[in-house]
Amino acid sequence: MTSPTARRPRMTRLGVLAVAVTAATALGAAPAGAATATKKCGGGPANCVLAKVHPKKGTVRVRIDNTGGSKPYKYGWDLRHNGRIVCSGEVRERWPAKTFTCKNMPKGKLKLTASYERNSTVALQW
Repeated sequence: MTSPTARRPRMTRLGVLAVAVTAATALGAAPAGAATATKKCGGGPANCVLAKVHPKKGTVRVRIDNTGGSKPYKYGWDLRHNGRIVCSGEVRERWPAKTFTCKNMPKGKLKLTASYERNSTVALQW
């Protein structure tokens, strides 16, 4: 005979949790690792630096928008991991914002550095 204070089985709770997770995934919830970091810099000439921790190895999108200045000068940017350049590129000032894709980026802290003349907006996304 079972006593009235016996513990209930936990199967019901786990079933409800599984249904909730499945529903959230079906509705298009963003994965936990997805992130976007943006930084605006002004008062150049200088370097705009943005650092963010990349949760796992994979693709990173870099967006650079250099505004201001009187001529479309070419500026370089680089993405570093532990002081080593893992991705780089060039962008012109006064042109529309440009997005670059860097594949197979390592897990850990990534540091984006972009040169600019007057104003700049940089972003990292994965």
